[in-house]
Amino acid sequence: MRGLRFTPRWIVAASVIVVAVSLSACSGIPTSGGVVPGPVIDEQIDPDVVIVPSGPRPGSTPEELLVDFMQAVRGSQNDYAVAKQFLTGALAASWNPDASTAIRASPAILASGTSRDVLTYAFSSRAYVNADGGYVEQRDLANQTLSFSFEEEGGEWRISEALDGIVLSQTSFALAFREQALYFFDPTYRFLVPDVRWFPSRQTIPARIVRALLTGPTSWLQGGVVRSDFPTATALGLEGVELSAGTATVDLTEEALSATPVQRERMRQQLLATLNTVSSGVSQVVLTVNGLAIVVPETAAPAIQNPQAESSPLVGAEAVFGFSTGGEITSLDGLSPLIVGAGATAATLAESGQAAAILTDSGAVAVAQIGQTSPIIVDERPELIAPSIDALNFVWSVQAGDPGGLTTFELDGEPHSISSTLPAAATVVSMDVSRDGTRILLALSTELGPRLVVAGIIRQDNIPVALGELVELPVGIGAAVDAAWVDDRSVALISRSSSEVTVTQFALGGPSSPLGELPAARAIVGGNGGTDGLWILAADGEILRPQGSGGWSGTGQLVSFIATQQ
Repeated sequence: MRGLRFTPRWIVAASVIVVAVSLSACSGIPTSGGVVPGPVIDEQIDPDVVIVPSGPRPGSTPEELLVDFMQAVRGSQNDYAVAKQFLTGALAASWNPDASTAIRASPAILASGTSRDVLTYAFSSRAYVNADGGYVEQRDLANQTLSFSFEEEGGEWRISEALDGIVLSQTSFALAFREQALYFFDPTYRFLVPDVRWFPSRQTIPARIVRALLTGPTSWLQGGVVRSDFPTATALGLEGVELSAGTATVDLTEEALSATPVQRERMRQQLLATLNTVSSGVSQVVLTVNGLAIVVPETAAPAIQNPQAESSPLVGAEAVFGFSTGGEITSLDGLSPLIVGAGATAATLAESGQAAAILTDSGAVAVAQIGQTSPIIVDERPELIAPSIDALNFVWSVQAGDPGGLTTFELDGEPHSISSTLPAAATVVSMDVSRDGTRILLALSTELGPRLVVAGIIRQDNIPVALGELVELPVGIGAAVDAAWVDDRSVALISRSSSEVTVTQFALGGPSSPLGELPAARAIVGGNGGTDGLWILAADGEILRPQGSGGWSGTGQLVSFIATQQ
């Protein structure tokens, strides 16, 4: 990477100009800083607004040039052609604006540098987008100072030295970038799993998205967590991507011809799901190689996106377990008596509705299945937390004080140990597997504070054997109470401090957002429809549901526990 190194502390200068516009600079991203809460991106801003930047003004001083350059980087048209006008010819040829994007959380401070032809500016940030389009949000704000060198070219000042990448304010980021999901298959090909990225809003975005899809999933979803059916080395062809009247025509290189008919259909499904996030009008994908259409028979069953569950909450109350509708609980035939008889204190219902993983009143993890006379005890270790069950009917169980002892069980009780890098000194507060069976969410308590992590599930012959890379979500300092999947691309956490209980949503590959405060709460489960489908169990046992902006209202129904639906 070319350019100047980061200055490790704020620069103090005699003359300081506060710049409240979008400032741009480098690819280096802060990884530490003081504990200062930062605002989040305003998602209400229309992402389709086109920013048309202006070029350099004749006679600009270096200070004026830098301020105008920082505004110009908001426009990504023609590979940031206008922004490159502010650079010397040599720098314009090598500067890579796509290397990263820091999202500025404060006005930038512009100051004179070590010489007349050097300027610095400083800002604070807590989020950035990396070169692959991955959005990373950190818990703390971090301060950063960047340097720019200038020289005269053709009688005008131009920027001659700067690091790759850009910096945008939160408002400008919402205008200049758009969220996109790339879709890959789970190992069974039953589900399409989103891999969320962020790309500049420009005409070439469909081609860039397809190139990213062909490159493969982000690092934490690699290693067999998800699958792509594009043959190795397949790339975007010379014809690129064309969107017209609801049809996306995608040209691929000759490697695509080696795909089997089933693979071609799965390639088409991946492209359709992915490009539908670019334009909701895309209903058909045509594959070509060197401009010639290839046959794609519809031989593969359509995969499921964002699996849905019963809309009513699943609850356990005195002598009854089932779905609560209008205050009445409807039992699950053949299953509810087993769960009630075991004195369940927690439960997760399998996708099929034929089985459930439960925590019994004795603290054991058991499997209840329709057709049994009683549940099968699969784990009797002490201090077990509420179990989870995945899409392949593996029951996940762990002791609160032993994250390394994470184990899965088949429905008949056969155990399989899980290899992971979970911190040994942590306490597991909650654990939930995503409905597509590819990822696991864990809320942890550590000596350094709470942690909320997501990891991919690595399988061999469909058996879970390991967790992949841990993805840290930017939780605050409040103690974790419970966490849940909101949908296939976001999770929610209840946390408790000395003065309040808060609910926060964390997008996987996107910003976090507050979901309001509560007097007290002890459990949260997901449903359908994003945050509108969440259910919370208050400390007194009342079921709560979202109401308005960041509010929660009581349903008036009291239950013993609220269960998770897969």
